[in-house]
Amino acid sequence: MIFKGGRVFTGEKFEKADVRTEDGKIAEIGAELPAKEGEEIVELGENLLVPGFIDLHTHGCIGYDFSTADAEEIDRMCAFYFSRGITSVAGTTMTMGYEDYKKAAAVIGEYMESVENHNLIGINMEGPFLSVEKKGAHDPQYIIDASQEKMDELNDLAKGHFLIIDVAPERPGAMEFIRKNSKDFVISVAHTAADYEKAMEAFRAGATEVTHLFNAMNGLGHRDPGVPGAAFEAGANVEMICDGIHIHPTVMKMVYRMYGEHLMVISDSMSAAGLQDGEYVLGGLPVFVRDGKATLESGTIAGSTTDMLKEMGVWMEQCGLSMEEILPCMTIHQAKAVHMEDKIGSIETGKAGDLVIISPEREIKAVYKNGIKKV
Repeated sequence: MIFKGGRVFTGEKFEKADVRTEDGKIAEIGAELPAKEGEEIVELGENLLVPGFIDLHTHGCIGYDFSTADAEEIDRMCAFYFSRGITSVAGTTMTMGYEDYKKAAAVIGEYMESVENHNLIGINMEGPFLSVEKKGAHDPQYIIDASQEKMDELNDLAKGHFLIIDVAPERPGAMEFIRKNSKDFVISVAHTAADYEKAMEAFRAGATEVTHLFNAMNGLGHRDPGVPGAAFEAGANVEMICDGIHIHPTVMKMVYRMYGEHLMVISDSMSAAGLQDGEYVLGGLPVFVRDGKATLESGTIAGSTTDMLKEMGVWMEQCGLSMEEILPCMTIHQAKAVHMEDKIGSIETGKAGDLVIISPEREIKAVYKNGIKKV
């Protein structure tokens, strides 16, 4: 297959180029490549060719949740993600009872092993190793100290597909857990009351990421920089929910300039994403969605109802960034954070043919996973 006649995002800017995929991978990039005999030609016209988006933190969409979904429901979620240009997803679980965790791990792991050409790249375990004080929308009755025994059992059930593990570093045993597991998983500082010193200790121990920056943690103070300041100092990767609700657009621009290549746009979407306002469930707790804002009965924000395509719009319309400026924060930054930059995240020869045809007005025209059309 060859994509011809359009502009291709090459990592920093759009350039006129043709792109050929063969055997699921990007085989050739160049100007006015000749089509081979019998080769499928996709004419881009005025549209743009960009890498597939990567969402490392999403709990669900269209009425389903990774914590409770069966294989058919996961399949429907994956189809929704494809429709929004998202070709790589870390299915994210909530804090819940251990038996429920075991079931979710087994279902997601089996799905990843048995279904062909899906867009799941692993499991993001948000909870239960969190702080009760900064629990957010997590059910406090199931929050526990980090457990190596439970982690090992869950990863076995998931057939080794846990990818990101969230940890509040101030919990008893957390530092030892981080040190022991940071080579096997991406450890993310999350839902934490840690101060700057404790956060720096966690990064020195092997944590490399922060979950939804500014949310469920102490803020950035000029005398107490907290987790945000420690992440900046340590060069950690930071997730940010960019729906215009969780973070003010001015702060979004500040983060973009401060954290640079370490900023990762994530949705933190819950089951209401892609649906209308109403009452839903997240982690066993009732969630009320009004005007697209999801909250618990107490008013605590409970995830989002956004997706990465909508978030691109927030960056462009409310923050004044161009598509070129925000695309790396939706693609290659995530790939590097989970050590998959040799496979996904950019349009380069040898990488997966995970490609999105999008109009300059941000309308998805087609989506390809490993060179196979999904949308």
